[in-house]
Amino acid sequence: MAAPRFALDLTPRWGGRAARRPLDIFAGQLYAAYGLRRLLSAYAGPCVRVRRAADGAEADIGFTATGALDTAALLAFAGAGSAFATVWYDQAGAARDASQPTGAAQPRLVTAGVLDVGPNGLPAAAFAGAHYMDVPSAAGFLRSIPVATYAVISRATAASGQAVIASSAGSSAVQARALLAYSPNATAPVLQVRTTDSSTLSSQPGAAVVSGAWTRLIGRARFAEGGIDIAVNGTTNTIALSPAQNTPDANSVIGVRIGAFTGGTLFLTGGISTVVLAQSSLDLAALDAALAQVMP
Repeated sequence: MAAPRFALDLTPRWGGRAARRPLDIFAGQLYAAYGLRRLLSAYAGPCVRVRRAADGAEADIGFTATGALDTAALLAFAGAGSAFATVWYDQAGAARDASQPTGAAQPRLVTAGVLDVGPNGLPAAAFAGAHYMDVPSAAGFLRSIPVATYAVISRATAASGQAVIASSAGSSAVQARALLAYSPNATAPVLQVRTTDSSTLSSQPGAAVVSGAWTRLIGRARFAEGGIDIAVNGTTNTIALSPAQNTPDANSVIGVRIGAFTGGTLFLTGGISTVVLAQSSLDLAALDAALAQVMP
């Protein structure tokens, strides 16, 4: 009987591997993730739905093979006019899309045929003081959870309070339960949190930034432990959150708003390119490093 023969296949396989995306290390831990590039390898949907000013037509814009926003398709659709975001698709897998049906409140992506970009020439959404997006399916995001993590790449240019991500208390739309903002001006990031709808608001300022500079902001509200962390471009400040949430909170039923306070104030004047939400304690250093990969 002939002896069995085996062949050793030494063919390189590296070219067939999918590229890792910045937030892959947090896969399964995210509540929602929005970005103007592909943030997670598992996500296969479009990036953003846009409306062009010329005729009000809308179209989904996806990603290129490298994970970048398909700016060629976006500019071809916009033509010589401007284009605005109507839906920012959630890449975390739960379809918690951010949306804005009102034209006057939609963030801008193209201005008169020219892409809105950051200092690295990459796409960024412009928020011009009356623009915001809501996450309708995020009602109750802060209800009865021990910790929440917010992260955003943004910039503020106005010399007044500017909300970046906000959740109101369920008992009052004009009362913050958690607010990541530039306050009192474009150089002063801050995370403001209250453990329950009726408790005192606690504030933790972050490291100062240059007005108008694109900044990595991460806020972590540790309700059960009683702490607030805010990381600004990798520098973290911490303060006690008093009182700690010793009993479950059942009142926070308001959703999440991007670019303004949920009470209809503190509109952001500046821009946003990435937003991350989690109902867990994400590692701040690892998250900041992920954000650093997608600075616009």
